[in-house]
Amino acid sequence: MIDYIAPSLDTTISAISNALYLLGTHPEQWRLLKDDPDLIPAAVNEIVRYESPLRAFARRVRQDGEIAGTTLPSGSRVLVLYASANRDEDAWDDPATFDIRRDAGRHVGFGNGAHACAGQGLARLETVAILRALVERVDRIEVTGRPVWAVNNIIRRHSHLPIRLVA
Repeated sequence: MIDYIAPSLDTTISAISNALYLLGTHPEQWRLLKDDPDLIPAAVNEIVRYESPLRAFARRVRQDGEIAGTTLPSGSRVLVLYASANRDEDAWDDPATFDIRRDAGRHVGFGNGAHACAGQGLARLETVAILRALVERVDRIEVTGRPVWAVNNIIRRHSHLPIRLVA
């Protein structure tokens, strides 16, 4: 249970914070969500794609290989940049635009394959629950000051996010 719950705390908190920030700075997206709460699961995918809570993770190369002309010898360490992949112009149409109507289910913000986050179901459940509660109770999300991003190479999170929830 520790391996399931503990790693999800920082990333889930970050995803929820990122959701508040993104929906506060993109009021048209918040209005879409309020008008159609069925978009909440798609919104969670787009939030994780656009502001990946887990920016990167290190991996060890199991066998000699090559990526884009660069040789990767067996045993070397590489850094997989999830945040970069989720904004890759070859993979996404208009990747710099935050759009909760986008089909972002193939994002890699929760990893992929054998290295997919075991707690992503719980993270999705918690984020969906928060967004559902907000949609029912909040008319507007306002960012009331300059957010401060935490200094962290791995987790994309706020250390300070001044917001106002207007009923």
